Amino acid sequence: KTLLLSEATLEAQRQGGTWTAIFDPQSLPNRFSAATWIIWIQGLALLGLPLSLFLFKALPDRGYLLAKPLSLLLAVYLAWLFASLQWMPFSRNSVLCAALVVATASLIVVYTRRVDVSAFLRDNLRLVITGEALFMGSFFLFLVIRAANPDLWHQYNGGEKPMEMAYLTAVVRSTFMPPYDPWFAGGYINYYYFGPFIVASLIKVTGILPEVAFNLAVPLFFALTTVGTFSLAYN
Repeated sequence: KTLLLSEATLEAQRQGGTWTAIFDPQSLPNRFSAATWIIWIQGLALLGLPLSLFLFKALPDRGYLLAKPLSLLLAVYLAWLFASLQWMPFSRNSVLCAALVVATASLIVVYTRRVDVSAFLRDNLRLVITGEALFMGSFFLFLVIRAANPDLWHQYNGGEKPMEMAYLTAVVRSTFMPPYDPWFAGGYINYYYFGPFIVASLIKVTGILPEVAFNLAVPLFFALTTVGTFSLAYN
């Protein structure tokens, strides 16, 4: 009984919208899913870049490449906080509000340290280009690998992907956190789900179908790991 949602929370979870109300398979983002995905990721990284340059100012690269995972993590964590405290339903608007908070913090940094930020970007153009090429190259390399076998169901080839896909779609459909349990009617997920929540946040803001977004998220995490490792070694 302790793993069951309350009646009020269960009713709220059911207000998450039908599948067709959330997704439009013929929309522009779903027709150009990879481009839409990477534009949102790069845009979010740009929003948090000044903040990253300030927080990691002691590092030789000033945390330029760390801005990508940092911006994503901060925005997603805030969106999770909004939904967990039931301040806002988990939706595109809540994710955009979280991104706006990150952007506001960055604007404060730009206003107070704009000369420092512009000097770093001007003096480290080679590092910036190298880092961006590494990120984009890693992303599209693994995207090709996923395209060779994008299956998310087959128990042998898919591994844990059927379970991960079930959790991901449950998070996407949930109004508040914790999300409902897709395998336990009336219950909530009693398991770690923040990884799927990261992907679900990007799904909410882009409108890309979950089965496509899953195969975009795997290359994204690979690319973030690659540039994070590069930044660590560089520093």
